[in-house]
Amino acid sequence: MLLCCGGVCWAISITATGSWSRTISASDLTAGAGSDLISTYESASDAISIDIIASLKYRVDVSKVDGNWHSNLQLFVKRTTSGTGGSGSSVSGGTSYQQVTGIATSFFSGQRNRSNVKIQLKLTGASIQVPPAVYTTTVYYTVTDI
Repeated sequence: MLLCCGGVCWAISITATGSWSRTISASDLTAGAGSDLISTYESASDAISIDIIASLKYRVDVSKVDGNWHSNLQLFVKRTTSGTGGSGSSVSGGTSYQQVTGIATSFFSGQRNRSNVKIQLKLTGASIQVPPAVYTTTVYYTVTDI
């Protein structure tokens, strides 16, 4: 996105890299055959890395678009680092898990360029009531000038 006012232009962009997949198997049963599954799984604290190029203040929103997804499953995200940035650069919010839904919601905010902001994901709702399948969703991080 390019924002121009009075002959001055500001660019803002976001790049997210990384992914997380988790295979849930019989080894995830809480007490062996006939028991339920562990219900919550977390990615590594640096599963996703976000870089933001911004001259001004910004907000990062998060949402998801499901592929094959079971309604019992819930996905959460949190920011685990502030990354790095130059003079006047900052980032705040997003350090507690928040649920990711199909509606874009505010995740964290900042000012100026930031790189290597790390994101962790958490999956809840796994149980033997969820049929075995490959479940997929895509998480979108959107940056907006504020």
